[in-house]
Amino acid sequence: MGKIIVLDENTSNKIAAGEVIERPSSVVKELVENSIDAGASAITVEIKNGGISFIKVTDNGSGIDEDDIEIAFERHATSKIKSARDLESIATLGFRGEALSSIAAVSTVELTTRVEKNNHGTYIKVQGGSVKEVRQTGCPVGSTFIVRDLFYNTPARYKFLKKDSTEAGYVSDVLSRIALGNPSISIKLLSNSAVVFHSPGNNDLLSAIFSIYGKEIARDVLAVSYSDEKMSLSGFVGKADIARSNRTNQSIFINGRYIKSKLISSAVDEAYKTLLMKSRFPFFVLNLDINPQLVDVNVHPTKMEVRFSQEQEIFMGVYHAVENSLISSSLIKEMRLEDEKEDGFRFKNTAINKPDYSQEEIAVSSISVSEYPETQYTPQSKTSYNIQDSIEAAEETKYPEPSYSMNNYTCIENNAGGIETPKKYNSFAEYMIVGQAFSTYIILQKAEELVLIDQHAAHERIMYERLKKKYENKVKISQNLIVPLVVNMTYKEIKFLEENKDFFISLGFEFENFGNNSVIIRAVPLLDENDAIKSTFLEVIDALINSNKTINSITADETLYSIACKAAVKANKRLDDSEIRSLLEELDFLENPYTCPHGRPTAIRLTKHELEKMFKRII
Repeated sequence: MGKIIVLDENTSNKIAAGEVIERPSSVVKELVENSIDAGASAITVEIKNGGISFIKVTDNGSGIDEDDIEIAFERHATSKIKSARDLESIATLGFRGEALSSIAAVSTVELTTRVEKNNHGTYIKVQGGSVKEVRQTGCPVGSTFIVRDLFYNTPARYKFLKKDSTEAGYVSDVLSRIALGNPSISIKLLSNSAVVFHSPGNNDLLSAIFSIYGKEIARDVLAVSYSDEKMSLSGFVGKADIARSNRTNQSIFINGRYIKSKLISSAVDEAYKTLLMKSRFPFFVLNLDINPQLVDVNVHPTKMEVRFSQEQEIFMGVYHAVENSLISSSLIKEMRLEDEKEDGFRFKNTAINKPDYSQEEIAVSSISVSEYPETQYTPQSKTSYNIQDSIEAAEETKYPEPSYSMNNYTCIENNAGGIETPKKYNSFAEYMIVGQAFSTYIILQKAEELVLIDQHAAHERIMYERLKKKYENKVKISQNLIVPLVVNMTYKEIKFLEENKDFFISLGFEFENFGNNSVIIRAVPLLDENDAIKSTFLEVIDALINSNKTINSITADETLYSIACKAAVKANKRLDDSEIRSLLEELDFLENPYTCPHGRPTAIRLTKHELEKMFKRII
């Protein structure tokens, strides 16, 4: 007797449910996406016990026709596509036709729905995949799904559910992403009758951000806007103060669908590369509108992963759009009293000319993206690149670190000729020099504000930008040493140097094998102390040897960081006014003078108003 059999429908439905329905949040996601596809402008989700015992999704969409209601619960039944050809241009969220049958296979589902042309609605009850009751009923236009006792008939899956509060958190996270991706839809979540959040649905993404993350986040974001003939990018990115130690507050949408994309995350990370400290991840909510034929959303059962047919254009578009938004805004940290009842103060990122919302002014309905000037993308340089042929898929529970970076790209020099006139971006040189504190911090005053500058961090940024520009333009970085320096090394290190000599020369290090396991360094990049030269040289070699990447894919950035740090003026060094003025003038020509290459702030602003509040001169 043969061993292969055809599974019965009930068993196959439960298997399909395992692919689509993992927990209550999966149910909420599928039902809410169907509501969005039905044209709903208001959706309310109610859960009890984290959604394990009760989920209710109510919408004012188009509803389901009476003739279709039973068919809707069959496998692969959908109104979104007609044939395989439609998969090439999917513009809806729920197109697989498995959601309702999968949910109904492992729970008890009640649906009450009505289309506008009918005077009455239809009620259906499906339990364990079997239709138990169908009848007419009275109800408004739209649909209401009630899902009870999830996984009641699949104990193996039920036992893997977590405690109610954890499952409720998963539901909140899924629904908040949907709300951010659809700011024109009012979405409300209730857990055990308590309102978790309620987005206004006024087509204002900033209002949606406020309703989900609160005032502090909404106040410290910058608008992003970019478009070309293939795609458009819109949304908000956060300043350094609201960065987190994980990627929790990062949301990516493709044509309104929430996805995880290492490509886009890496492009954003690259734009923030010298603005954030290590192991810090920026806040962002970005929506990419793209021709559906250029993206494949049908590559994973949960539709969380996509494939792009033109990855290079996507990466560079996102990178330059985010970078342009960041460098177009002042990122001086402001020392501000957070609450009048508090005795201390904390640092906040504040953009100059950015409105300071009070508790009363920042009502959800009043926040508008128009209050932030949109930053239009202007190409910084002509760039081409090669991306790795294969990328590991992002895990659901632990989002791995992106493998993309600008290391994968080769910049093409602009051969137009001529020398560009430096562009002035800032106004530090216009401040009055008050003095220097602790031989480390420069104190400036202008109008009714003070600015404190960390002289080492500021000079480090200047040196890094100077080195980076020369490196990118293939201008010689090195300067000859009056007295060459001999450095003892291992045989392995010397061989590594000889194999990659051109790379080190491009970074400004010129050397020769001196015999007896040593090299003689004859030129270095802007370093003037033997200890700094030796330590930097060895640090670069160690980093490259210990790296898993090939030398051709390693950028010089990390090396330039180290060189800039060693070459910069140190803390506890007294500077005279002429030296301070020279440093300020150089800062004025930097696109980003607000952080050092490692992400530490270079400047902090303190207004007279905040100072008087600290001294209780005003209330």
